[in-house]
Amino acid sequence: MGSRNRTAESKTKFRDLNFGDIDAAKEAVQAPELLLDGYYDYREAAYGIETRNLWLLLGPKGSGKTAVLEHIRLKWSDYPDRFFTTWDLSGFPVNDVTELGIGQSKGASRTQSAWEFLLLLRLLTSLSSDNGATTTHRELAKLINGLREQGFITTDWVTKVAHWRLQSMKVDLKFLGGEASRSTSENAEKNSPLEASMHIKDVLSKSPSESKHLIALDGLDSFFFEEPDEWNSLAGLIQAINSLNIWLSRCDLPYSFVTAVRSDIFDTLPAPDLNKMKQSSVHLDWNSGGIGPENHLWELVNQKINVGAPGANIIKQYFGETQVWIYPNIATLVLDHTRLLPRDIIAAMTYLQSEYKGASSIPEGNARRAIKRYCDEYFVGEIFDNLAGILPANKARGLSSFREALRTAPSRYFDFDYIQRELVGELEVTEIRQLLKQMFDTGGLGIRNGKHTDFVYRNVGGAGFSPRYTYLLHDALTRAWNRPWN
Repeated sequence: MGSRNRTAESKTKFRDLNFGDIDAAKEAVQAPELLLDGYYDYREAAYGIETRNLWLLLGPKGSGKTAVLEHIRLKWSDYPDRFFTTWDLSGFPVNDVTELGIGQSKGASRTQSAWEFLLLLRLLTSLSSDNGATTTHRELAKLINGLREQGFITTDWVTKVAHWRLQSMKVDLKFLGGEASRSTSENAEKNSPLEASMHIKDVLSKSPSESKHLIALDGLDSFFFEEPDEWNSLAGLIQAINSLNIWLSRCDLPYSFVTAVRSDIFDTLPAPDLNKMKQSSVHLDWNSGGIGPENHLWELVNQKINVGAPGANIIKQYFGETQVWIYPNIATLVLDHTRLLPRDIIAAMTYLQSEYKGASSIPEGNARRAIKRYCDEYFVGEIFDNLAGILPANKARGLSSFREALRTAPSRYFDFDYIQRELVGELEVTEIRQLLKQMFDTGGLGIRNGKHTDFVYRNVGGAGFSPRYTYLLHDALTRAWNRPWN
C-alpha cells in the first residue's frame, strides 16, 4: 500500500487535483463524491447530528455548515428508511412569521408557536413521502391529506407565509373527527394554528415511523438581522427547534430539526437559555492548529484530493519547504491570507492550481503570483459582498467611498477618526460603525488591543469590536491594495 501511494504521489500533477467548489451546494451537484468519500468530518459534526441528537451548527459564513448538511443528505439518499429535507431560508420572509395570527397575543411566545406550526408542517411534508408511515397509520395519512387540501402542505412556502400574514389563519380539522372536531369552540368553525399544532403532535405521537426524518434549515447566513422583527423571528425559530426536538426525543420519535446559524448572530439573540442550547451544538471553528501545516484545514484538502488521487498529500508533495516572502512555507503563506475558513482555502487552492501544473513542489514565484491574484480577485470581493445590504440603497456611493478610504489608508493600521474624516458628508458615524463592525465580524479587519491583535477567527486576546481601538487590515487586503505593512 505504501509503495502504491508513493507512486500516486510521484505521478499526480497539481492541475489534476480536484479541490471542489467554494459553494458546498454547487459541489454537491457537480462532484458529490467529494462530499461523500472526500468529506472530512471536522469535530464530528455530521456524526453528532446523526447519532447524538446535535441540532445546532455554529460557525461564520464559509465555515462549512452547509457542507455538513449536504454530506448527510447525500449519504442518506442511499437509504430507503432515511428522509432528509433541506429548507433553504435565504429569501424567506422570516420577519413575516412574527406577524402570523396563530391564536396568541403578539410577543416572543407567539413567534415561537408560529415557527413550531410551520416546522410541524414541514415534518408532515417529509412524512408524506414515507409510504411505510402513511400506509401503516391511517390517521396520519388523513391528517396529511386534509392539510394539503387546505393549502397548509405546499411547495411554495414563501408565498404561503406572505399570504397567511395578511389574514387570520384557521385550520379545519373536522376531517379528523374525535377530539379535533370537539375542540372547536362554539363561536368558531375552525381551529387556530396553535390548536392545530396540538392535534398534529397528538397524531404524530400515535403514529411513529420506523424511518428517520431530518429537516435541515439553512440559508440564514444571507440575513443581516438589522431589523428587530428579524432578530425576534430568528430567536423564535431557535426556541421552536429546541422545543420540538425535546418533545420528539421525549416521544421517542426518530425525527429531528437541524439548523445552521452564524455564531456571532446566535450569541446576540434576544432569547433565554441560549447557553443551554449550546450543549446540542457543534462549533465549526477552524483556528485549532494555528496558521501552519498542522491546521485541520489541510486534512479537509487532503480528503478531497484523495478521492481522485489516492495517497496524494498537499503539503508533503506540493508545498515542501518552499519559503515565500516572510513565510517559512506555503502552508503558512496560504492560511495567513485566509480567515481560516474552508471557503477561503479552497479558493486559494484553485488560484495556486492556475499558476502551477506540475507534480513536485510549487516554486516560490508561482506561489507569489497565485496568492496575489487570490487577494485581488477573490478576497476583496468576498469581504465586500458581506457589506451588501448594510447601508440603505440610496447610500450605495457611500459604500464605494468607504472602500476607497480603506484602500488608500496611509498604512494597514488606522483608527476610527481617520475613516470618519475621510467620509465626512457621505456617511453618518453610525453607518461607518456598522460597516467597520461587519468587516470585523467577517474577518476583514482586526482589532489592536494592547499587546494583542485580534481577528474573530483567531480570538487571541478576546477583544470585541469598539471604535476606541486601532484597526488592522487583513493580510490579504493589505497585499491586494499594496498598503504599507507598518
